[in-house]
Amino acid sequence: MDSLRLADLSRRLESLIRTGTIAAVDLASVRVRVASGGLTTQWLPWLEQRAASTSTWDPPVMGEQVLLLCPSGEPAAGVVLRGLHTDAAPPPSSSADEHVIRYPDGAVILYNHASSALHVTGIKTATVKASELVTLDVPKTHITGDVTIDGDLLVLGRATITKLLSYLAGMFGQAGSGAGEGNTIHGPINQTGGSFTTDGDVIASNISLTGHDHEEHGTGGGITSKPRGAA
Repeated sequence: MDSLRLADLSRRLESLIRTGTIAAVDLASVRVRVASGGLTTQWLPWLEQRAASTSTWDPPVMGEQVLLLCPSGEPAAGVVLRGLHTDAAPPPSSSADEHVIRYPDGAVILYNHASSALHVTGIKTATVKASELVTLDVPKTHITGDVTIDGDLLVLGRATITKLLSYLAGMFGQAGSGAGEGNTIHGPINQTGGSFTTDGDVIASNISLTGHDHEEHGTGGGITSKPRGAA
């Protein structure tokens, strides 16, 4: 084997697998350039987790340490393999029980398979958009902040409200059909006016609370005056 062929073979063997860092990123063409030793490659593709009917996107960044895989020892035909941690980019966890994704803005998605606990922290907003249905199948759900519902609310179970209940468009409903399922309110009711029938009035079976009268009993059959406070 002559010296030229031996030198070429040695070069190819040296270039089969090389470590390097990302020197440039072209997101539009999905290509990067890698600096390795005294070599800066041409534009090369990087390996994504999936790139078929299921596709992922997590582009490399400048300075990220990578592995350069070069078939036949030719860097021009190389493929870039990412995922090498460095002192400048340490892993987000050292636990054998955790799967963690950390993002540049500080957001973290962490699942601990030992405790079966999922934590999502550091995000500002989250959107789930479904064309048909979203189901939360869980014994309890705890929401610590305000809740706004643009559509109708249907509660199939019991509802307990521990603080002030406010409504802006009236209230309508009916009692249940079982024993003890009427409408019961414990404590005072203060009706201060409104726009229904008579201001400040309560109507039951078409009878006004503030405007009704009835015959007196045992006093000659006269008509009583209206209740106190009625106009």
